[in-house]
Amino acid sequence: MYPRAKRFALIALLSVLLAAQSGCISENSKSETVCPFSSLTFESKVEDMVFTEGESYETYDSIYKGTTYTYPKDYLGYPGDVKYMFDGEGNLCNISWAYTKGDADSVKEVYEAVLKDTESIRGEGIRDDGIGNYCTMWKGDAGSVVLSGVLTSDVTVMQIAYMSPDVSKQTK
Repeated sequence: MYPRAKRFALIALLSVLLAAQSGCISENSKSETVCPFSSLTFESKVEDMVFTEGESYETYDSIYKGTTYTYPKDYLGYPGDVKYMFDGEGNLCNISWAYTKGDADSVKEVYEAVLKDTESIRGEGIRDDGIGNYCTMWKGDAGSVVLSGVLTSDVTVMQIAYMSPDVSKQTK
């Protein structure tokens, strides 16, 4: 697995685990998403993604037993990658955007910008910061949202993950 793919897999796994630990889950299974960096919904398929984003993607195994597709994409003026994680049946389970380009200070800056933008859409989230990490979570009818930043000697990354209602329910 490529180092970049390892970082994405680590953040995706951390996002799911944090959502499970915090009880950040959805009670309804509405299949739509409010995701400011993508127009896809949780009903979208790979073909919809390729039509919308193009054919210039990288792939690696998804934590949902399918494939993750990544595209370079700026968000709020910051360079990063959008990730579409599908399960083994072709269902879109997670839409994420990750920033891996800088040091701890730039990760914190991007985290705060994404937090401000997300709060303007979803309201105040549940904040659960720790040593070497930042985390804010939201739950809603369209699924869970986890904004996380990880700062270690090996990894400095920030990600916001929009998880489908079905995935959010599995974390109960």
